[in-house]
Amino acid sequence: MRFNIAYPAWCAALVIAGCSGSGVERVNATAHPDASAPVGSVAHDRGVFTELLQKHTRIRREFREIDGGIESLTESDDPRVAALIVEHVQAMKKRVETGARIRQWDPLYVAVFDAGERIRLEIERTGKGVRVRETSSDPEVVKLIRQHAGVVSGFVSLGSEESAKEHPVER
Repeated sequence: MRFNIAYPAWCAALVIAGCSGSGVERVNATAHPDASAPVGSVAHDRGVFTELLQKHTRIRREFREIDGGIESLTESDDPRVAALIVEHVQAMKKRVETGARIRQWDPLYVAVFDAGERIRLEIERTGKGVRVRETSSDPEVVKLIRQHAGVVSGFVSLGSEESAKEHPVER
């Protein structure tokens, strides 16, 4: 079944990643929209990724394919943006682990959440963001991981323009 629902651009910046440690760290509560919402809520997470989309030109991201998946590095020289990157990947990791789905109008994200239990994340915080190693022993999930990494890089390159698009699953 396919739902054709118009979502605002903030729904787009899903990064299937996280950082070591437990919980989600919260950045300055007055710095982004919906910051008063509870950490882990859609409203709070929306505020974080809205700001990341707005400040996408301040973010550097690269990824490379590795055996079983990808390794990415996402950073910013702007300390505020770097903190938001860390907060965002922690929140998205928790969402994948708990099945708290977002962006379910995008076929790629439906597939990624469906495969969440088969995705392994190794996260390293850097001084300016995060390095993520995302792998799976399932070849079909590896394809999803790699496709998702490319889409996230598109969010960084194009911001809201890319976030408004649907991403069909490549088979």
